Amino acid sequence: MVWRKTLGILTPLSILLLLASPAHAAIYCWKNNVAVEECAGSIPAEYSQKRIVVKRDNGTIIRIIAAAKTPAELERDRILKEKEAIKEAKRKKRERLDRILLDSYATERDLVLARDNNLNGAQAAIDRSKRRLKTLQSNQNDNQKRAADFERTGKKPPKHILDELDKYRRLITAEKRRLETLEIDKKEREKRYHTDFERFKGLKSGRIKYGSL
Repeated sequence: MVWRKTLGILTPLSILLLLASPAHAAIYCWKNNVAVEECAGSIPAEYSQKRIVVKRDNGTIIRIIAAAKTPAELERDRILKEKEAIKEAKRKKRERLDRILLDSYATERDLVLARDNNLNGAQAAIDRSKRRLKTLQSNQNDNQKRAADFERTGKKPPKHILDELDKYRRLITAEKRRLETLEIDKKEREKRYHTDFERFKGLKSGRIKYGSL
């Protein structure tokens, strides 16, 4: 062990430790840059970030001060803290959803009835969209026939027929997109109700813990 009397400015940490020690007799030990332990009555500035062992003059250890974290360690801690925050947010959301589920339905039958009503409504919207699309396509076919009649006689279809063709093309395209959206929405509802049903059964039976991820 290398003993060295160190002169210089004490760090705030050193001052606090000295004042807290009986008779201000604390000895501070650290390892230098070649891993050799050194001890003194104060901590040199260049070693203030290292692991410090605080001892009494008889060698009894009073306290161990962990080394300051490296930038890499600080970044790791930041990432871990961020992950924990995300996990906690998910847990709170899961608790909220579980509470809504349990407050909304008393029995499995209640949930099934709600599911059937909801999906029937979704299917009704799909059926209406299909009927609209069929009507639009029928009207477009009529316009195309009228335009073809003019073309067979060597005449250009009048502007109002061309405008109708363009209008119905746009309406048909929009209705197809609407129908596709409605069908996707129904599938998502079916999936959501299936998930809710399994979750509800698990919560009611105790197989799934309230708020668990």
